[in-house]
Amino acid sequence: TKTADTRRTSRPGRSDIFTTQAASGSTFDGHRYLAMRLVLLLIVVAVYAAHAAKRFDRDQVWRIIPERMADLNKLITDQTMDALDVWRAPSSLGRAVDVHVPTRLINNVKKMLNSTGMQYSVMIDDLQKLVDNETVNTNGSFDFNKYNPYESIIAQLQDFTDNYPNLTSLIKIGVSHENRAIYAIKVGSGGSSKPTIFLEGTIHAREWVVAGTLLYNIKFLLEGYGLDSQITSLLDQVNFYVLPVANPDGYVYSWTTNRMWRKTRTGPHGIFRRCYGVDPNRNWDDNFGGSGTSNFPCRDTYRGPSAFSEAETLAVSKWVLKNKNNIKAYLGVHAYSQMWMTPYGWTKNQYPPHYEEQYNLAERAVHAIESVNGLKFKHGTIAEVIYLASGSSIDWAYSVAGIKYSYAIELRDEGQHGFLLPAEQIQDSGEEFFQGLLVVAEQVAKEAHAQGSASLKFASYYLVLLCALLARI
Repeated sequence: TKTADTRRTSRPGRSDIFTTQAASGSTFDGHRYLAMRLVLLLIVVAVYAAHAAKRFDRDQVWRIIPERMADLNKLITDQTMDALDVWRAPSSLGRAVDVHVPTRLINNVKKMLNSTGMQYSVMIDDLQKLVDNETVNTNGSFDFNKYNPYESIIAQLQDFTDNYPNLTSLIKIGVSHENRAIYAIKVGSGGSSKPTIFLEGTIHAREWVVAGTLLYNIKFLLEGYGLDSQITSLLDQVNFYVLPVANPDGYVYSWTTNRMWRKTRTGPHGIFRRCYGVDPNRNWDDNFGGSGTSNFPCRDTYRGPSAFSEAETLAVSKWVLKNKNNIKAYLGVHAYSQMWMTPYGWTKNQYPPHYEEQYNLAERAVHAIESVNGLKFKHGTIAEVIYLASGSSIDWAYSVAGIKYSYAIELRDEGQHGFLLPAEQIQDSGEEFFQGLLVVAEQVAKEAHAQGSASLKFASYYLVLLCALLARI
């Protein structure tokens, strides 16, 4: 009988090698190979587990409202709070405190609250369900009504510049700690010397709705030019520089590993070298290290080892200082809580010299927002409306860069979904914020026009005076 030819022309795989070894009677080699494969499998599983997305099964988000000073102090100082992810920090009596409570700590936190008589309500009863239900876009192209990864956001900025070359240009602000490019887009007709509004977005990584809202606003501006008289006039008078993601490393990490990540990705920090990241909105060189910041590297409000220790905040600050003569408004856009806030964040006991102008413009902006969907935004100083926060970009933009209309804005909602706003609300958020943005742009254009008219009148006066003097000679 003719023996079948078992030779293969293709390169054998691992299973082929094992089969060959077993057939040759090398039982020891076969077992050793099997053991090696098992070890490799365990290593792969361990590596994957270390980098797999963190889960929040049955974690809850609670709202606590302290009614007594003792309760407020308890929330600020109790060690139980150190183990929680604080979404809205304790600030004053009657002001809501939102905390993300992991399943394993629910009984401990209940015990702490019951010991003081503090009441709480459950805003989110299973955090993982909201994470699972988020509508995310993973097909590579940008979708305005879904949450998009960083690469898709940058690709969409490039798409804007390709489709509107006369109205846009892509600006590289700098690079992140992990060497990701930080891009902004300029929107406006003509050159770069016009009065400018700078919009800083997603400095806190988990605030995904911010980037979606800002991309919608770019879209509204570009599509409205030449069709809408107000938008056309504003783009002829004002430039908008939009930075959708100021913290790209943290944003990417919130996609791949921990949806609730807030900080940058430097580190490890601290004595035990186990905690990563710095709060980039406590890292600016204005009252750095003051109230509302932490020197504990594991806290979400860790300010960093020094002002501008983070590549991201340093890059943005350098760009702003370079262009500060043109920047007339600086809008730091966050989520959530529905607020439009002026400086200062570092103190409740002092108001900015331009507070009346800042407050009046904020009041008009929140009225414009309310006209869209009926949502009410609170307004006032950061410290009074939400909490103390030193070393913020807004305080720095006002006090150091000299930008009068500097605001911190918190988009929708009021805590029903928190940082996990359903994607079907992105467009609503974009439309609301756009109306507030137009109010600011109108004010910037109005003041620029008034300044130009005053300069022209001043120049005309001296020209007449010069002519009169020459006539006498």
